[in-house]
Amino acid sequence: MSYDKHTQKKPLALVVDDDVSLRLTMGAALAKANFDVIEAENGHLALSLFKSQKPNLILLDVVMPEMDGFEVCMAIRNLPGGKYPQVLMVTGMDDIESTARAFEAGANDFIAKPINWVMLGYRAKYMLRAGQAFRELYINKSRLTKTQALAKLGNWEIDLVSNEFFCSSEACSLLGLDPMDTPLTYTDFLSPIIANEQAMVKQTIDNAVKTKNNFSLNYQVMHSNGTQKHILNQGEVFFNSSGVPEIMLGVVQDLSQLKQAEERIRFLAFYDGLTGLANRMLFLDRLDMEIQKATRHGQKFALLFLDLDQFKKINDTLGHHIGDLLLKNVAETLKKCIRSTDTATRRDKDESGSMIARLGGDEFTIMLSNINNPEDSAVIAERILNRIPKTYKFEGNDVSVTASIGISVFPTDGTTSESLLKNADSAMYHAKNRGRNNYQFYMESLNRAAVERFSMERDLKKALEREEFVLYYQPQINLADRKIVGAEALIRWIHPTKGMIMPDKFIPIAEETDLIIDINKWVLQAASKQNQEWTKAGLNSIRVAVNLSGYKLASQDIIQSIKEALETVGLDAKKLELEITENILMQDNEETLLIFRQIKDLNIRIALDDFGTGYSSLSYLTSFPVDTIKIDRSFVMGSTEQNENRVIIKAIIAMGHSLGKKIVAEGIETKEQFDLLKRYGCDEAQGYYFKPPVPENEFAKLLARGVL
Repeated sequence: MSYDKHTQKKPLALVVDDDVSLRLTMGAALAKANFDVIEAENGHLALSLFKSQKPNLILLDVVMPEMDGFEVCMAIRNLPGGKYPQVLMVTGMDDIESTARAFEAGANDFIAKPINWVMLGYRAKYMLRAGQAFRELYINKSRLTKTQALAKLGNWEIDLVSNEFFCSSEACSLLGLDPMDTPLTYTDFLSPIIANEQAMVKQTIDNAVKTKNNFSLNYQVMHSNGTQKHILNQGEVFFNSSGVPEIMLGVVQDLSQLKQAEERIRFLAFYDGLTGLANRMLFLDRLDMEIQKATRHGQKFALLFLDLDQFKKINDTLGHHIGDLLLKNVAETLKKCIRSTDTATRRDKDESGSMIARLGGDEFTIMLSNINNPEDSAVIAERILNRIPKTYKFEGNDVSVTASIGISVFPTDGTTSESLLKNADSAMYHAKNRGRNNYQFYMESLNRAAVERFSMERDLKKALEREEFVLYYQPQINLADRKIVGAEALIRWIHPTKGMIMPDKFIPIAEETDLIIDINKWVLQAASKQNQEWTKAGLNSIRVAVNLSGYKLASQDIIQSIKEALETVGLDAKKLELEITENILMQDNEETLLIFRQIKDLNIRIALDDFGTGYSSLSYLTSFPVDTIKIDRSFVMGSTEQNENRVIIKAIIAMGHSLGKKIVAEGIETKEQFDLLKRYGCDEAQGYYFKPPVPENEFAKLLARGVL
C-alpha cells in the first residue's frame, strides 16, 4: 500500500518485536504519526503478514527467538515486493558490527534503544518518502529493462586484462546471472552453463582470443530456479594499438522457442500415453522432490496406492480395448477427486505438490502434499471410492469396477521413495484381503483413527435431529463485587454410546461438512430461549455469550439467524453477546466488517475471544466494533509465575481501557490469579476458581445466589 494524497490512504507499518509492551508503544507512536499499524511477535508471523498486507515500513527488532531481525530482513528482501518497503532495525546493540550487519541484511536505517518516541514518527515519515522515491526509480529502470527484453537480445563484454565481466540486464537474464552480484568475473560468466558444455565453451572463447577470431556458440544455461535456456552467443575480440587482445564484446540471443518442439518430445516422455497422467519416471522424480521438501520443512505427506479390483478379468473377458477405456475413465475420476493442482502439468521442476500418476497396468498412485493429519488422506480415499461408479457403460457393455487403496505416510511409514511405495502397496493388498473396495493405512492405528473420524461425522449429521446437543453455562463475574453479570454458553454433545463429547473434538468436523451453520443456529436459539426463561423466572438479568464459529461467516446468513433467535423467544438483544476469535477478522475485512456492523445495529455486544494468541493488531481493535476483549487463559494461568505474562496482561488491560473496551479474563483457577487480575484493573472474569461450566438447572441456582 503506497501513500496517496488523493485517496487519503494511510501508510501501513509492521512492528516486529517479541516484547509486547514495546510493540504497543511503537505502534502508538506510529499511529500518532498517521500510520496504520500491524504487529508481529516473531519472524515467521512477520513474513506471513508481509506477504498478505504488504506494509510500507517495517520496524524490526534484532534480538528475537527462532529468527533474528537480520534473518527476517533478508527473507523479506527476497520475497516478491520485498525491495520496496523501508526497514528500520531496532536493537539495544549500538556496536559497529551490528550496524554493518543490518545494512548487509538489507535494512535502510538503524536505531538503538532507548528510542526517542517523538522522533520515531518523524523518522518514519522521512524513510517513507525515501522509499517512495526509490520505488519510482526502480519502476523507471524496470520499464527500460522490459523494453530491451522485447528484442530478446543482450550484450556483454569481458575485460581480458582484469578478467572483469559486464553484461546488460537482459543478457544477465538470458545467461542466468544476477546483475546485483558485482563485480561479475569470467568465472561467473561460465558458471551458469550446464556442466557438460562448460569446457567446450571455455575452450572456444580461449581459442578466439588466441587466434584473434570471432566466434559463435550454441549452448544451454541453467538458472538458479532450475529452468534452462538455449543461448546463441556471438563474440568479437578487440585489440589495443599494440595488438594485444584487450576486450571482447558479444551479443547473446534466446533460441529457446526454436527448441520448443524438441523439448515437447522430451516432456511427453514423462507422461502415460493412455491416460495423460504422469508416468512412473515423473512420479518418482516428484516423490523424491516431495521427500526433500517435507524433510526440510518438517511436513507430512501421504502416498495413496490404488489398484482396480479384478481388472485382469475385465481385460480377459471384454478385451484390452474396453480395459483401456475403463482406465481412461478412472483417470478422469481421480483428477476430479483431487482438488489440488496436478503438478504433473507443471514444467517448472522445482515445484512439488499433490499429483496423480499411472505406474502401469491398473495401478495408480496419488501423492497428497503437506497434510495436517494422516486422517486427512482418508477423506480423499473415501471420496475416490465413492466417486468411482460401480458400473461403467462402454459400447453396450456394463463394466462393474471397484478399487482398493493402500496409504503410507511420510515420515512414519518410510523416508525414501522405495519404502513409501512398498508400504503403500502392502497396505493396498491388505485392503484387498479385507474384501476389496476399501482403503487401509500401513499403520493399523491410523485405520482406527480414520474409522473413528468417519463414525463421528456420520453420527454428527444425526445429532441435531436427535436433540443430542446441550448447553453448559460458565458464570462471568464482576471482579469488584463478585456478582454474576453474565454467562458463556458452551456446547456439549451427549453421544448415545460415547457419552459427552467436547467441542474441540466435533466442531472441526462440523466446519468441514458445513454442519456448523445449523449448529450455530441451534446454539443461538437455545441460549436465547434459556436466558429468557431465567428472566421470566425472576432471576437476575444477565447477558449470555455465545461462541460463534467463523467458518465461512459470510455464507452463514448469521444476521438472519440472530434475528430469528431473538424474535422467537422475545429476548432483549442487549442480553446477547457474540464471541468471535481473531482469525475471523482476517477472513475478508470489508465483508466481515459489514456483518459486524449489522450485528451492532441489533444492539448486540461483540467480544473478541482468546485475545493475544493470534494476529493482535491495533488496527483491528479500532476498525471492528468490538465491545469486550477476553484475555486468553494461557496468559492468566501462568501470570503468578511468569513476569512476561503479567506484562502482557497489564498491556492488554491498559490498551483495552484506553480504547473504551471491557476486559474479561478467562481461566482463573486460583485466588492468587483472582487477586492479581483484580489489582490490575480487569473488569470481569470466569474460571474454575469461581465455577466450571454447569448445566442450565445448576446455573439457575447460581443465579439465585447472585454472588460467587
